[in-house]
Amino acid sequence: MTKGPEKLNELNQKATEAALKLTRLSMEQGERLIKLQLEALRGMIDDSMKGAKSLMEARDPQQWSALHQKNMQGMLARMTEYSRSVQDIAGKTQKEIGELVESRASAMNAQFQSMVDEMAKSAPPGSESAVAAMKQVLAAANSLAGTMTETAQQFAKSAESAVKVAAETAAKGGKGG
Repeated sequence: MTKGPEKLNELNQKATEAALKLTRLSMEQGERLIKLQLEALRGMIDDSMKGAKSLMEARDPQQWSALHQKNMQGMLARMTEYSRSVQDIAGKTQKEIGELVESRASAMNAQFQSMVDEMAKSAPPGSESAVAAMKQVLAAANSLAGTMTETAQQFAKSAESAVKVAAETAAKGGKGG
């Protein structure tokens, strides 16, 4: 019966490792997002400075209007690219977190199944119904986890599609459409 505590310790160790991986992943993606934001801000400031300079050099209202429109289109293009980059980072992060959670859930499921099987082998006579109930609960939990994973994946796909459509619509709108 000493295998039970050892298996629980192993489960805790694996959960801690998964939490550390998740923390590292979150920090890496946060760093990427901050770097992207700084680059976008720097580019927008540069574009604004150049645009302001070109507008000050305009000789007539038509030239000023054309330069203003060009500057606005450039800003819209930069914002659209920024949006796509954020979406890319978010998509990659979501995929990596999903893979980590799925692999951890699968490993935990296998460990729990192994523990239940071992308990069934060493269970006293007459406890077959309790073991069967434990197996049913485990099967129901696995089914629920599978359903939740599928639902999360479908939600992620629909959210990604919505962001892509919004970015494409914004890009088309800024090109004089």
